Order: sequence, then structure tokens, then C-alpha cells
Amino acid sequence: MNVKRRDLFRLPFLQGAEPLEPVHRRPQPAPGSEPGVLVSEPGAARPAVTVMAYGPHELTEWAVDDYELLRQMRGKWPVVWVNVNGVAHAPTLAAIGDIFGLHRLALEDLGDVRQRAKVEAYGEQTLFVIVRMARLAPELDLEQVGVFLGPDFVVTFQERPGDVLDPLRQRIRASHGRARRCGPDYLAYSVIDTIVDHYFPVAEAYADRLDALEEEIVHRPTRDAMTRLHAIKRELMSLRRAVWPMRDALNAIVREPGPLVTQESVVYFRDTADHCFQVLDLVETYRDLGSSLTDLYLSNVSNRMNEIMKVLTVFAAIFIPLGFITGVYGMDVEHPRRAWWWDLPFVFTLMGATAVLLLAWFARKGWLGEDR
Repeated sequence: MNVKRRDLFRLPFLQGAEPLEPVHRRPQPAPGSEPGVLVSEPGAARPAVTVMAYGPHELTEWAVDDYELLRQMRGKWPVVWVNVNGVAHAPTLAAIGDIFGLHRLALEDLGDVRQRAKVEAYGEQTLFVIVRMARLAPELDLEQVGVFLGPDFVVTFQERPGDVLDPLRQRIRASHGRARRCGPDYLAYSVIDTIVDHYFPVAEAYADRLDALEEEIVHRPTRDAMTRLHAIKRELMSLRRAVWPMRDALNAIVREPGPLVTQESVVYFRDTADHCFQVLDLVETYRDLGSSLTDLYLSNVSNRMNEIMKVLTVFAAIFIPLGFITGVYGMDVEHPRRAWWWDLPFVFTLMGATAVLLLAWFARKGWLGEDR
């Protein structure tokens, strides 16, 4: 059936549905353009850039207004973490890429926020990792995060302000654990591990929603519950598509860490890869639970329909003999004793007795309720 988009919501099964929202896509380089071309989104403002530079005994933070300050501070701190809240402003990407020697192909990938999680090594000076950050607001929000690891720096690019990395920043400020004593490879691990660990509360939130839906479907199955269940199943599928390539990317770092990742940090990356496996197991479990709830909903609806049909059938079975009696009594046939004074009470009594006997028989058979 060939249905145009404007006629889609005239179909009976979509009556009352919300119209489809247009998909927002960032501008991309024209086909055939030179590799590494950066394109700004129309009206994109200059993103906020923050810096956290630290060593074992010192820490400084500031918001960057002049990118040349970043160039001047190169090599003055053991670890420099630059965070950029936005990838739609091409001049900012180009400026920061020029300061830290980031490859233009990697910067081009940042502008396309539909990238799969991956790991790319550009020589021995830069390791580029793309991961996806998950949040509930209240729907699932998957945001692409690009992480550049260098000899003395980590540069992270986010789609928009706001992230799940505040616990990591607090650990660095408080100098808790290994954060201040280790190099940039440990910082890159910490960023990725914090993003991956935040998948656990997101997955658990879906578990709570599925439990609530299970109670609702068992006691009061409605179309609204089924709609919300389908939305959860779609978001769980999106979670799976986000975590699966992250697992492969982290395993690639573990297998071939390169010169920028020390063997000590490889152990931590392996632990994060294991966390990805755990998240995948949770997501698969909740997807199976969602499918089971779909079957439960269909079963409950079918059972309710059977109960309704059973009640209607009982009423029909009772009125069939009553209709037969009234039909015979009401026939226009001459009878020598038609004038009996008790004929009408007799017919009503016979009809009532017939109904009572049928109800008693149905109850004995267990057709009026649960057979005990």
C-alpha cells in the first residue's frame, strides 16, 4: 500500500496519534567535499570552554575566553583537561584542534553526532574515542561525547552543556584516590568509566518502570499502558545500540593500547569494558521482560474478552427457553380451555423456574465464575 506522509494519520489505526516531528539533522559537508571539512550549524553560538589543569599538589580551573591562553599553557601542567560544551561551531573546533594537534578527520566526526562509539589512533600523539552518554530527562537522552587523549592533555567535546561528570570533577578537586597522581590516560579512563557507570541507574530506572507497568497490566490493562511499554522497549533498543559498540571500542583499547595508554591503565579500561557487558546483560533482561509484558497484556485482554463473551452467552442461553415458552403461549391457536384463570401465573412461574434451574446448572458446571 502506497501511503503518503500527509495521509498517514488518516488511517484508522493511527486516529488520534500525534503527528511525526521532523528529524533535526546538523548540516553536513556536500558530497565530494575534501575530507576534514568542518561545517557550522546555522546560528550556532560559540560554545563554553572550561579548563581543569592539575598535578599531584596543584589545581586550577577557569573558563576560556581567549584560545591562545590554551596554547601558552601547553607543557606547564602534568594534566590539562579541556571540556567543550558544543560541536556545532566550526571555528571553535578548528581553533582547539590546531592548538592540540587534533586530526581534521576526527574533528569532522565530532560534527556528525550520529557516530558509533569507536577508537581511532592518529599517530603516536593522539587517541580519539567516541562514546555515548545516557540520561533520563524523563525520556532517554543519548549524547555523543568525543574524547581526545594526548601526552599531557585530555580534550572532551559534548553536544551541549550538562553532563554526568561532576562526580569525577569533585574527586579531582578533593584529590581523592588516584586522579591527581596519575597521567592523562587515567583521566581519559575516568571520563569514559563515569559515562559507562551512569548507564546502571538509567537501566534500573527502566526496571522500576517495567515493574509498575506489570502491576498495571495484571490488574487494569489499558491501551495507554501498552503505548508506554512500547516506548520503553524502543528506548531499551536505543540503549543497546549505544552500549554494544562502546564495548567493542574499549576492548580495542585493551588489545592494542598504544603508546599513550600505560599498562597500568589498561587494567582499568578492561574493568570498564566489563561494565559494558553488565549493562548489556541488564538491557537484554529488561527487553525480554518487556516482550513478556506484551504477551501478558494480550493474554489479559483475551481473557477479559472471553469473560465478556461467557456472560453474554449465559444470558442468551437463559433467554432462549424463555423466548420459546412465551412464543408457544402467545400463539393464536384455539384451545378449549384457553380461559383458565391461572394460565398466566403458570407461564410466569414456568419461566422463572426455567431461569433458576439454568443458573443453578451453570453454577454447578463452574461457568459463572472460577471453578472451585
